[in-house]
Amino acid sequence: MAPFLLLGSAATSAFQLIMARGLEPRAYAEAFAVLGALSLLVTPAQVIQTLVARRAAELVALGRLNELRAVTRTIVRRTGLVSLILMLGIAALSPLIQTALQLTSPWPVVVAGVAAGALTFEPVARGITQGAREFVGLGFALAAHGLGRLVVGAVTVLTGGGATGALLASPASAFAGIVFGWLSARRVLNQPDVPAEQESSPLRISDHVRVALILFALAGLLHVDVLAVKAYFSPDEAAAYAALALIGRIVFWSGMMVGIVLLPFVVWRAAAGAGVIRAYLASLLLMATVSGASALIILVWPEGVYGLVFGDRYPPYVELLPLYVAAAALLAIAAVTASLHIGAGHLRVWMGLAVILVATVTGYAFAHDSPRSVLTVLLVGTAIAAVYLVAEAIALAHHRRATAIRAERQGADVPSRP
Repeated sequence: MAPFLLLGSAATSAFQLIMARGLEPRAYAEAFAVLGALSLLVTPAQVIQTLVARRAAELVALGRLNELRAVTRTIVRRTGLVSLILMLGIAALSPLIQTALQLTSPWPVVVAGVAAGALTFEPVARGITQGAREFVGLGFALAAHGLGRLVVGAVTVLTGGGATGALLASPASAFAGIVFGWLSARRVLNQPDVPAEQESSPLRISDHVRVALILFALAGLLHVDVLAVKAYFSPDEAAAYAALALIGRIVFWSGMMVGIVLLPFVVWRAAAGAGVIRAYLASLLLMATVSGASALIILVWPEGVYGLVFGDRYPPYVELLPLYVAAAALLAIAAVTASLHIGAGHLRVWMGLAVILVATVTGYAFAHDSPRSVLTVLLVGTAIAAVYLVAEAIALAHHRRATAIRAERQGADVPSRP
């Protein structure tokens, strides 16, 4: 999996570099804002991948491949309908979105609508491979996604396509991911059915909604600050902040692949009645190593990192860079810990995350005197989210340990048969 992930990540990073260097500041700010809004709009895609991965992990662990094939057909039909509605809805609302984001043309929004539809459908196959722990196939799909973005994005940006051209990379990456993702998913779905004696847990709509709210809250914490700066400040200030966000989020994305591996592992362990906390702690350690190395390079050598990504277009935002790196690191901890809660079925954390997101967005509305004010609100919000989710993880570990001790005592109290 690692070579494919590195290839996909390198391709995506190369596209970001081309976009940062090839677009004028106003076009770059527009493209970055629309990409942020697009990420919020396709939060259902993250939900779909997570839910499919949870279900696939459980059914594959129990050997119920026939049931997985039936579930997949249902998900494909429903997700296809949602994708079409989302695509048409965004296209119809493009004039309003153009005004809200202060864009010079509606075409970036129209392209984002096509991308939203395709990106919503793409994660079905990725969820199957992720849940089945077919990580080579998952990496193959992610590499195709990144390369599709790079090829189309490079051509459109370097030929003067502006923000609209840069955004064309999103549907291209989605279509590439769909094609190669299903090639990988077929290997899982074609496996023989060898059901175990244990029954699978029933699907509950309430669980789907709670997972959706967890992921939407995390997506909001990741992206809304850029939209707030775009709304409250000049195009040049918004472009400088977008550049800062791109550099700071390297710390977030560098550790996020850990969550992709952690989620199905937790589901498999939970289905077998085994513990999950050691896997979580190992994941945190791995994430801290990867993200910490990225943060160290960025903070020690900001001029070099900015120069590599942007050339001489944007000077390093040195006074705000440590704050954004800290916020990104805290959000990475929150996201990986959320994977633990989702995989273990401990979904009550949606309430706390929803409150944190609402409070953070409200903070943006009142504290936007400067980009530093917006970033301070983000830092506080991500810190509270990380502490809250880790505290809930500790509570989950304590509850599972107490439950296991009670079960052992009850088993010891039962007299053996003669």
